[in-house]
Amino acid sequence: MFSRLRRRLTPPVNLLHGAQPAVLKHGQQPATTPVNRPGNYIMSIYRNLLIALMLVLATACGKSPSEPPGAPAAEATTDTAADAQTDAEMQSATAVKYTASCAAGIDRVGALFAELEGFQGEATVASVLDPYNTLQRELTNVAYPAQLYFLTHPDAGVRAAAAECEQKMDELNTRIGLSRPLYDAIAAVDVSTADDETRYFVSQTLRDYRINGVDKDEATRTRIRALNEEITKLGQQFDSNVPADVRSITVDDPARLAGLPQDWINAHPPGADGKITITTDYPDFIPFLRYADDNDLRKALYFEYQNRAYPKNQAVLESLMEKRYELARLTGFDNWADRATADKMTGSGAEAWSFVRGGLEASRSRAEADYQEYLARLRQIDPDADQVNPWQSSWIGNKIRLEKYQVDSAALRQYFEYTKVRDGIFGLTTDLFGLEIRPWATDEVWDPAVEAYEMYSDGELVGRFYLDMHPRQDKYKHAAMFQVETGEPAVTVPRAALVTNFPGGEEKGYLEQSQVETFLHEFGHLIHFLVSNNQRWTPLSTPEWDFIEAPSMMLQEWIYDTETLQSFATNDAGEVIPAALVEKMRAAQNFGQGLFINGQMFYASISLNYYNRDPASFDLLQLWEELATKYSVLPFVEGAHPYASFGHLNGYSAYYYTYMWSQVIAYDMFSRFEEEGLLNRDTARDYLQEVLARGGSRPTAVSVTEFLGRPYNFEAFQRRLDQGT
Repeated sequence: MFSRLRRRLTPPVNLLHGAQPAVLKHGQQPATTPVNRPGNYIMSIYRNLLIALMLVLATACGKSPSEPPGAPAAEATTDTAADAQTDAEMQSATAVKYTASCAAGIDRVGALFAELEGFQGEATVASVLDPYNTLQRELTNVAYPAQLYFLTHPDAGVRAAAAECEQKMDELNTRIGLSRPLYDAIAAVDVSTADDETRYFVSQTLRDYRINGVDKDEATRTRIRALNEEITKLGQQFDSNVPADVRSITVDDPARLAGLPQDWINAHPPGADGKITITTDYPDFIPFLRYADDNDLRKALYFEYQNRAYPKNQAVLESLMEKRYELARLTGFDNWADRATADKMTGSGAEAWSFVRGGLEASRSRAEADYQEYLARLRQIDPDADQVNPWQSSWIGNKIRLEKYQVDSAALRQYFEYTKVRDGIFGLTTDLFGLEIRPWATDEVWDPAVEAYEMYSDGELVGRFYLDMHPRQDKYKHAAMFQVETGEPAVTVPRAALVTNFPGGEEKGYLEQSQVETFLHEFGHLIHFLVSNNQRWTPLSTPEWDFIEAPSMMLQEWIYDTETLQSFATNDAGEVIPAALVEKMRAAQNFGQGLFINGQMFYASISLNYYNRDPASFDLLQLWEELATKYSVLPFVEGAHPYASFGHLNGYSAYYYTYMWSQVIAYDMFSRFEEEGLLNRDTARDYLQEVLARGGSRPTAVSVTEFLGRPYNFEAFQRRLDQGT
């Protein structure tokens, strides 16, 4: 998931989510450019092609809320009171230093804004657009670290300061986005003879200003500013309540851990009281629900997980939705879903819902067939079982997968030791794209566990990045790529951070196959950001949000490539992962996808239906249950309150559906690699130059057309369907 910043910083910046991201802005396609837009194409051929959704692969960012990566570990404690006091003083000094840095950045942005807003001369590219671009770059470079530190910094003082900094930057960004003098100055610039990118930049900027409500009266704009400030604070509160509520169950008898991998058991020894603690953090939760044979324990942990941040986030989410609804109405939209999709490929909440509803209908039969297969296998264990409950689906599915395809998820872990996976993905990046990764000696890290690297292309520095990959207390619980600094051509390179919660760190950690996919997915975001974030016009670094997940989804496909895996996947004895096992992984690739797609589309239905109406017209739990009963194959569980920890309801808000939308394009782009070779450097270089490096400097459809040599279509998606029937 891309970090949520672009969803929060409204128009000019339009910087999520992450893990967590208002989004990008793209207008009319050139009249001479043949473009297949997903909205038009899907709606016209739904009956024939949407069934292809059944075969979409699971992606790290797009996983259901019950299956992401991440978990915290206890922070180290000092041995003496003196040491504790010293640490507190150092933490306080760090917070003070960061607060001063943020304040200086805000002052810098504020001064640039005041100068532009008071501009009286002739409006030209040099006098208005260039200073405005500098303003945008400075704004992002203060806001980027604020979000990252708020969600990841180990110092509570810094997290609090970052939260305040983010709020102030959002307030300032809202003022910029509602400035009529600045809007008028940009509109007055004559770009009729300018280059394509400059004209595109201006058209999208003016459109975003209008979406923001710049054309409303002063009283309305004042209220809009207030609402944006409240929404930022509520979103932060919603986000922070989830990691703060780590729940757990205890196990008295180690024998009840039967089924779990031995390395997982070894990492969970009994405490001083003889009890084993299992938390709701992902390194505990995901393996436990997948492997633990004890149904009662799985059920108990599931309920704890699905009630995180409840009841705290009940009122927070209700208020967040109310503020967004009011904001949408003030800016001329019927509801928040319409406003949130106004700059997306769908263009409206209604068309987005048409896509989701069609996907739900089309995937239903495949999902029900999967469900019946799961139920039949469960009845071999429990003849009295009358349904497959959510805490049973991963466990029983793993058993079927093992029996049907001889793919043992637990056994696979031995080949996916964290450092080998990391180095393997670095190697793939070099072999495929020619991007060399070198260690970066810097003290600019927020925790000792954070690693730093530089990325080079043909000896030229492209960007720098951080890896914050392992759990700790109060750290962001999911996986996401966060922007840290935007690039400026010939001046500075971009920086980004990849944040996950994988096993490993001081000791060896073994990843699930799904976590390796997560790593590839997030690293796809990282590559995309670093190579695209060097545009002349800063806001054009990122493409339409409907496309933002496509490059990451495509990169996940390399986990099924034997040559790629065998370059790094070895066990502790040095034995390389067998080619036959990789082949079995490929054979099992589409297993259970009916249930997965049904789940993804169900969560998309929650996302849209929570935001496509007046929030005063429904109850959160009641609507969740109604939608689950109507659309989800797995049964709704009484006593669970999953909306309280469904982070996308803050970050992606109404457009969780974009994961599936992006997948269509991802499969089509991957089809060229399938034809020309997964490690074909020429193909990869074309992709890098025509798609990734272009960012949002032109409509994504144009970039993909240049790479494919034709407008993108749904044939690759259809082939996935045919392979699975």
